[in-house]
Amino acid sequence: MENLNPKPWTRHQVPSNTLGLTGMDHAALAVQDVERAVRFYQEALGAEVYYATGFGERGRVAHVFMHVGTVLLQVGYPNDGKTFADRHSQSHWPHVAFGASAEALDRVSEHLRGLGVPFSGPRSHLNVEAVSIYFKDPDGNKLEVCTWDPYPMEKTDLLGPPPEGKGLDWEALNHDWRPVVEQPVAT
Repeated sequence: MENLNPKPWTRHQVPSNTLGLTGMDHAALAVQDVERAVRFYQEALGAEVYYATGFGERGRVAHVFMHVGTVLLQVGYPNDGKTFADRHSQSHWPHVAFGASAEALDRVSEHLRGLGVPFSGPRSHLNVEAVSIYFKDPDGNKLEVCTWDPYPMEKTDLLGPPPEGKGLDWEALNHDWRPVVEQPVAT
């Protein structure tokens, strides 16, 4: 395999899939406290609950599907009781990225700041127009909000190896977010 740099501004020119696949259906993340996770995604990213199950059902673990923009995001307690994100890992993998306009990226940044959720960004990327912010949910799952819209490069730091770029300290993004007022999860 060789490096391939796409032509500028072609991100949304999506080729048809020969097998008829239409896109990613959902991403699933393991969490310790499902209700807290749902509240975090509702408050931090405007998620809306679509489906919730496993609450008080014998043999099923609690899990909830939420709409976050066009992405269906599932959070749940892992059935093995131990497969959680490594809060101390410095790897970028795995992470879930949500798309946004340039204006929405700035709004989400300010919104996270207001919630006390640490984030890194906006960060530009080598050889591609994407600009992102990076943060974590309270369980340490790595998240990104990304725009492919034109964005003022003077407002970004380059994500990449020195001397041109700057790395990302994932551990500095750990937090213990709690809802301002404890309320039952809206379903």
